[in-house]
Amino acid sequence: MKSFTNTNPRDLAHALTLVRQTRQGGRTFAFAGGGSDLLGMMKDRLVTPDVVVNLKAIAGLDQVQPDGGGAIVGGLITLDALSRDPLIRRRYPVLAEAAESVATPQIRNVGTLGGNLLQENRCPYYRGPWHCYRHGGMHCYARHGFNREHAIFSGDRCYVVSPSDLAPVIVAGNAIVHVHGPKGPRTMDAEELFVPASQNLTRMHTLDDGEVLTAIEFRVRQPQQQQRPPIEAGLGVRGSVMPIPLEERFPSVFVKYAMRNSFDFALASVCVFLDRDGRRVHRCRIALGAVAATPHRARDAEQVVAGNLLTDDVIHEAGRAAVHGAEPLELNAYKVGLVQKLVTEALQELSA
Repeated sequence: MKSFTNTNPRDLAHALTLVRQTRQGGRTFAFAGGGSDLLGMMKDRLVTPDVVVNLKAIAGLDQVQPDGGGAIVGGLITLDALSRDPLIRRRYPVLAEAAESVATPQIRNVGTLGGNLLQENRCPYYRGPWHCYRHGGMHCYARHGFNREHAIFSGDRCYVVSPSDLAPVIVAGNAIVHVHGPKGPRTMDAEELFVPASQNLTRMHTLDDGEVLTAIEFRVRQPQQQQRPPIEAGLGVRGSVMPIPLEERFPSVFVKYAMRNSFDFALASVCVFLDRDGRRVHRCRIALGAVAATPHRARDAEQVVAGNLLTDDVIHEAGRAAVHGAEPLELNAYKVGLVQKLVTEALQELSA
């Protein structure tokens, strides 16, 4: 590993000052939260920062705060604390379940919400000695190589998948992402956080250089009146807070499949949020994990569910619709059937 200087800023302003000073000195930097992914990448020399800006000492970025019917979750909360938080377990149990499904207890004790969302892909060709597209080369070695765990949607020169278990949850739940950087604070919808391979092969997220993911905000938001179909408005078009508990109006479920329940990254996962009054579903958001470079919205399946009762026929049609547009590689065609099964199981659980 290349030698580096570790810094421990007192607050976010101090962290950004350290970043500015590092740049002015012609040196490179990296932010560290839990550091579990960063440390491995530094050992493999995938990143070689001169200065590591350790964010863990900054107070307040690891808290969960109630916000009306929703919650604001600090980006530095550990996955273990997130999985056990009583407010999250009551209002957003899928977020707690997804956090609890990550890796091992040892990793969950140090890994953070922000780190899980922003982690780099796990493609062995990218992490290995091959000069692939993401390393500035002119070839995707996974395309005709060992591609059992790679993308079946939106592959474009590169077929990596988003390895985050929490990413499908914030996309399906239409969370708001809070970031802060040299230009000040800003927010974005969860889907805007992730970058498809067709847009940028060099990164997995849209944060600008020097920006910190400070919080993820879940809120109960009522769609505004717009000239577009309700399914496109989803659950999160910003509007007034509805005076109904989230867990009653918006039931949700998270399902993950991995070779081993402990440690392994998902081969596929699904998160479903419904907006329903009684048995009829008004709106639906379905996000798939580990099948594309970003959490993949199964919009065809959402349209099947929206406006209907969750009957067996609707559930199975939604499962089939969830894999519309899939283009599997030689060794990962099994993911098509796996995704269909996971979506069906998730909707069956919500219909019970």
